[in-house]
This record gives sequence, structure tokens and C-alpha cells, in this order.
Amino acid sequence: MRTVYFIHKLIVKFASSFNQPKFCPTAAWNPYGITFANETVIGGHPIALFININNTVYTFSGQKKQILIWINNSINPNKIISVNFSNSASIFVTNNGDIYYDNSSENGRVDKWISNTDTFVNVMNVNSSCFGLFIDINDTLYCSVYHRNTVIKGWLNGSEMIITTAAGTGIIGSASDELVGPFGIFVDLNFDLYVADCENHRIQLFKHGELNGTTVVGQGSSNNNISLSSPTGVVLDADKYLFIVDRFKNRIIRARSNDIRCVVGCKEIESQSHKLFFPRSLSFDSYGNIFITDTMNNRIQKFDFVLNSCDNSSGVQSVYSSRLTRKHPTYSSIGCNLSSYYYEAIQMNVNESGYYNLSSNSILENGISFGTHNFGFRIFLQSTTTNILVVTADSPNVTGKFSIIVAGFNNVTFERLNTSSFVQSIYSSELTEDHQKYSGECDERNYFYETIQIDIVASGFYIIAGTSSFFLYGYIYKDSFDPFNPSVNLILKDDDGCARRQFKLTVNLVVNVKYILVVTKSSSDTTGPFSVIVSGPANTTVERIIIPDKCVIGDACNVQTKGIGMTLNDILRYEINQNMTLKNQPLLVKISVGLTTVMFLLGLINSILSLLTFKNTNLRKFGCGIYLLASSITSLLTISMFTVNFCFVLLTQMNSSINLSIHRGGCISIEPLLKVFLYCDTWFNACVAIERATHVYQGVRFNKEKSKRLARWIIFILPFCITATIIHEPLHRNVFEHQVIDKWCVVNYSRAVQDYNTAILFIHLIGPFIANLFSALFIIFGTARQRSLAQTNQNYITHIREQLREHKRLVISPAILMILSMPRLIISLLSGCVK
Repeated sequence: MRTVYFIHKLIVKFASSFNQPKFCPTAAWNPYGITFANETVIGGHPIALFININNTVYTFSGQKKQILIWINNSINPNKIISVNFSNSASIFVTNNGDIYYDNSSENGRVDKWISNTDTFVNVMNVNSSCFGLFIDINDTLYCSVYHRNTVIKGWLNGSEMIITTAAGTGIIGSASDELVGPFGIFVDLNFDLYVADCENHRIQLFKHGELNGTTVVGQGSSNNNISLSSPTGVVLDADKYLFIVDRFKNRIIRARSNDIRCVVGCKEIESQSHKLFFPRSLSFDSYGNIFITDTMNNRIQKFDFVLNSCDNSSGVQSVYSSRLTRKHPTYSSIGCNLSSYYYEAIQMNVNESGYYNLSSNSILENGISFGTHNFGFRIFLQSTTTNILVVTADSPNVTGKFSIIVAGFNNVTFERLNTSSFVQSIYSSELTEDHQKYSGECDERNYFYETIQIDIVASGFYIIAGTSSFFLYGYIYKDSFDPFNPSVNLILKDDDGCARRQFKLTVNLVVNVKYILVVTKSSSDTTGPFSVIVSGPANTTVERIIIPDKCVIGDACNVQTKGIGMTLNDILRYEINQNMTLKNQPLLVKISVGLTTVMFLLGLINSILSLLTFKNTNLRKFGCGIYLLASSITSLLTISMFTVNFCFVLLTQMNSSINLSIHRGGCISIEPLLKVFLYCDTWFNACVAIERATHVYQGVRFNKEKSKRLARWIIFILPFCITATIIHEPLHRNVFEHQVIDKWCVVNYSRAVQDYNTAILFIHLIGPFIANLFSALFIIFGTARQRSLAQTNQNYITHIREQLREHKRLVISPAILMILSMPRLIISLLSGCVK
């Protein structure tokens, strides 16, 4: 006789408004959920959820500022209540239909919607957001305040609410009386408080009247046979089993003492019906079905309780018998070696979805029983899907009789499937010191690698595995592989799918698509032989290919050879088509030509106007005028040299026949000269700022003639000093010739020179900024001090404000120049490929 385990509501003296079903120890839920409400109905990122004993479902639509209510198992919300909040983290509904909800951190309170009068009232001021709400049978309202690391409570029936602390000290910590980011809460009939202590990755139990808690599940628990990752919800059933929303592990845990197991979402993150993505809260209906806010999948999922999961009787047994022979198809069970296993694929058809027990009984071809090696497991089989069981031996090339026994609540029919053997192709090679190198993550180390093209004749799933004496990494790409940007076109990567840290890639390959396998290793200088095994439905062609390596030419990925900053050569050389006129160049090159022309013309006009202005001898009675005249000249030289550099890169890349000596001369001289003019210009402007500050400081004692003499000396000496600081650049520049990429201007620094170069860059970029900024501040505060002494009717602070308004450009302009210089500064500090 078939027994049925009934689920019933928990009946207590004070009836609860929520469901606490009673389950058997073996209770299970259909792992394939049903979407109760999707993004169209509830908007994005649902959080709060409540189901009462009449199976009325309550949740929020934060985007629409609504409370949504489903009554009598309706498909769409029957009632919609408009609410004035930005979002709500929690909800609780009492037996009389009143809705208590968190009114967001902006409003910092808990509000109540009164069902009888359709009005809203404030019931608790929190000055924060309640990430969990609960009302116990004594009408005490509990609120978990995430940002204050406490749970507070207050009695609802008093003349005024007196708020006290139920748990937590407000101090971040993992002691028994401390909480870090509490989320969901639950209070049982004994007034014991359960808290999802999110950031401590545990569930804390606070006995009635106690502030020291006990960890019942998670980090620090005495029965910690399962770890939690940021739990956000906790609910108790009638037997005090805890149902925990294990948020970052995307699952629901059922726990009590030593009986802890996953019941929903026990696999990886996905948007499929049986998987969750950052769930937030759960609630039961009266039938024991679990409803979950699947936050990042923007839905509420319902997981049905499986009635027959509580029936421990063997039920109906169905048996399938067959024999593995040498005529059976073969495959590689793990794909990591050349071993072949005979197998048989069997389709199992069930009339009723549910959990079934599968076991085997088999005998080897020599008459020895598999004994303990026979399999046995429990699995949920659906009547609406195709269930395929693959039977094989635990050793290659083994044959023999076997039987499959399936026990459940209905008959199971079996059907043997006609399948084909897999085909293996093997490729062997060796990584040597002659192989190309690249930086897999563009770090300081370079790795030998080999690129292998895989061509298939039949679409399907293939296993690509490596084997070697050293740790082997595998990366599979579609269409092309660029070592300069190894994340582009990457399909899959692996480094430990097979034993001894060997890669295994299981991918669906399509005919007429180019696939490239990149094989490398974990150590930068390791070499040695390796093999690649490709297993699939048909033969594959595996052959090595050589890919020109942008990043490795001239050791551009190596710290010792990386130039400071990003050059025009780095930016444009792969965009310019060789031996083609400008008319036939890509759009990016044409835009660059246009922008450079505009920049040159504007810079030329500005510099000429500045020169004409400061040729006036009246403007050069101070050192400032002389500095500004020199700055006009260096500005003209800077924009001219930038234009020359652009034209040089453009012409030398468009015309590959240009003489090597011209390449070398431009590589060695143009960019260093550009830096000399640019640095001179910034330092001349810094000198102007310093002299202004000196004038403010000395006042009437300022000597104009001395200022002019000093300016002439500085203008004469400064270019030589700057040249001396960057003289190492032309000494370490050279042209690298390559048969594929033609000619490449590279910088070859030692570690010591690289560090010196970085220091010089800091001095020339940050030095003028500091001089300008401090001079501006000195002018503002110094002038304010002088005026406050002369004009006593206004205080010092008022004069400072006036000076800030008058001279704010002196502070803003160096700040803007520094911000514009930051990308170059950051690039110079990055080790690895110049991107």
C-alpha cells in the first residue's frame, strides 16, 4: 500500500500569519522551479516577500513604487497599493491584513498600511533601513538594521513605541554578542531570535532575554559541516528546521543539528529554472512549496514540494538488463587520456515526475562481480524531459552483463539508444626556447606558448585535453588569437581539468569555424614536450600555426624593455595600411590626420599671438614677461614637433621602402626633442607662478632688474638641465627589424634605468603642478593677510574668500593640467604590454 505524508499547518494558541509547514526528514523539492512573477510584473531586483496562511503573496515593485498582492492563486496581482518609497528591503503582514514595510534608508522608518481604512501610518523611526522585519505573537516588532549591526525591537500596542536592542552591540565583530550586517530575522514561539548574520557568514540564535548569541549554522558553529556565504534569510518550519537563503552560494539550505543539506539551487549560477542568482528571501505557502526572490534573475521562483519524497517504501521496481560487448560504441569517460570505455546509452521514460532510486548489478566478462563498484544514487526524474543514463565500466576495454534497477512510485520504461563511438586525435609537440613568448595576463612574466589550429568535419561537443610532465594551460579561441589582447575571442580556458594540473576543455565546435588552441605553462621559462588529445564525434585536423606577435616584438611585454608612456608609434602602427595612399587608409587614421591638423593650426595661431604680445618691451619689465615670451616659443616648438612626429609615423608606416637610417634618426631624436620642448614649457609657466608669489611676498621691496636677470639665466640654463635628465632616452632607442612587422622603434631599458626614467617623469609632471598650486595658494592667502591688516573693516576669512573668487583660475588651471597628465602618468607605471 502506498503511504502519503500529509503536510499540515502548525496550530498554536496564538495563530501566526505566516506558514510553518511540517516536513518529514527526507522532504525534497522539485529542483526545477516555476517562475511565479517575472521582471515585467515586479520590475528589477526583487527583495522582500511574504506569504500568509491563506497563500496570499506580497512583494514590492521598487521601480513602480507599489505593493503587489496575489490572492487565490491568481496569475497576476489582484491588488496593487501605491506607496511613497524609493525601495523597501523587508515586509511583514499580520493576520488582520495590515502590511508593515521598510520605508527605505532615505526615509529611515517602518510604515504600516492599514487594510480596513486603506491608510498609511508611521510605526517605528529607525533612521536607517530595516533589512529584516518580524512581528512575534506578542505584537513586538523586530527590525534588523544592517548599517548599524543591530536588531532592535518595540512593542506595537503601547501608547508610544520604546525601542530597545534585541541583538548586536553596534560594533563590527564576530563575538557572540556582535553582528555584522544583519539581514533576515525570525522569532519563534519561545521568543528566541534567529538572525542571518550576513557579513559574519553565520546564523545566530539569541535566546529570549539574552544578548549573547549562539552560532547554529555557518562560521563558528560547533556543527559546522557546511559553510555559508553572506546568508540573507532564515525561516523555521514546524519542527524548527532552519531554511537559510545562502545568497552568494545561490542556494537554499535546510539545517538542524547534524542534518544539514542543500534543497534548492544546488548547482552553479544561471538563469535556468533550477538555478538561482543572488537570492534574497524565501517564504512557504501552506502546501510546503518554497517561494524565493531570485534577485539578480529579476524574478520570484516557486519550487514545489514533492509529496512522494516522504514515502520511504521501495514502491515499484523496474529492471533493465543488457551486456556490454566489444561491438558497443566507445568513449573516453574523462577525455584526459587515450583509454576507451565501452558504454550503453539508455533512455528512461517516467509517467510521474519525482525522486527515484537507481542502482546497478553487473558482472565482468571473467565472471567477477563489480561488488561495491556498482553504482547507486537518488535523482529527480521529470516526465516532461528526456532522461538518459549512460552505463560503462570503471576500467577501459571491459565488457560484461549488467542490470539497472529503478525504484519509484510508477513504472519506468527503458529504451536503448543508437549512439556512435567517439574518435580521438592526438597532437604531439615540444615547447622550446625558440617558441614565441607572451604575457597571458600582461604581467611581468612572459611564457612560451604554441598556437594550434583545430579543424573539424562534424559539429558537436569535443573534449580537448593536454598531457605533459609540467603544469599545462589551455585556451581555445574562435576565429583568431591576438597575444597582444588575449581576452578577445576567448571561448574557454582551463588549467586543472585533468589530473596533475593538465587542462581539459569541453566545447561545442561548429563546422567551418576556425578554432585556435593556445598551449602554455605555469612557469615563465619552462620548456618540454607535451601532447594534446582531441576527443569527439569525428576526426579532427590538428596542426601548429605561427601568429605574428604584436606584443612580443622588441620584448614590449617585458619590464626591462617597456618604454615610458604610450607613443604614437604604439597607437597608430597597426591601424596604418602599408604602401597605400592616405585616401585608402582607415577612418581612424583620417580622423587622426584631421585632428592633428586642427591642433597644429590652433597652436600655431596661439603661439604667434603670444609672441606678438610679449615682444612689447613694456610687458618685459618683469621676469614674468620674459618667461611668457620663452613659453610662447616653446609652445610653438612643442606643437610643431608633435606634428612632425605624427607625420613621421604616418609616412614611415605608409611607405615601407623608406631608408632604415631615416627610421633610426626619427626614432632616436623626435620624441626626446618633443619631451624637451614640452617640459621647458611647463617649467617656464611654473617660473611665472613662482615669481608672482615672490612679488606678493616682497611687495615694494621686489627688484625688477634682478628679476629680469634671473629670468634670462633660467631660460638659458633650463633647456640644458632638462636635456640632461632625459639624455638616456636617445641612447636606449633603436629600430627593431622584423620580417613580418617591418620596422619597430623600441626602447631597451635596464631595471635601474627604468626606475630612473619613472622618477624623472614624476619630477617633470608633478614638479610644475606643485609649484603652480603652492604659488597660487601663497598669493591668495598672502594677499588676504596684507589686505586684512590694511582694511580692518573686514576680517581675514572674508578677504580669503574674495581672493579665492578673484584668483580661482590660478588653482583650477594647474589642477586641470594635472588631471590631463594623469593617464600618461598611470600608463608609465603599468608593467606589461603597451595597450
